[in-house]
Amino acid sequence: MDRVIGWITLAVVTTVTVLMVTLVQMTSCADAAPGGGTSSCTTTPMLGVAGSWIAGLVGAGVVACCIWQVVRTRRSEGQTQG
Repeated sequence: MDRVIGWITLAVVTTVTVLMVTLVQMTSCADAAPGGGTSSCTTTPMLGVAGSWIAGLVGAGVVACCIWQVVRTRRSEGQTQG
């Protein structure tokens, strides 16, 4: 049972970390010179678009591995008890 709790904890921590990294936005503004045009601002993910995709895919892989390990552990515990 301790292994199951460990794998579930890893899955939750990974999920929270990936969500924070991919959903936090950064805004940068470029001010125009006085009388020289308009200012512009852009908002992008903290890691950039490519970094967010990579973090999301790696996080999904880690969570899938955790789920697989939980299922494997539960099955092996069920076979030893039954």
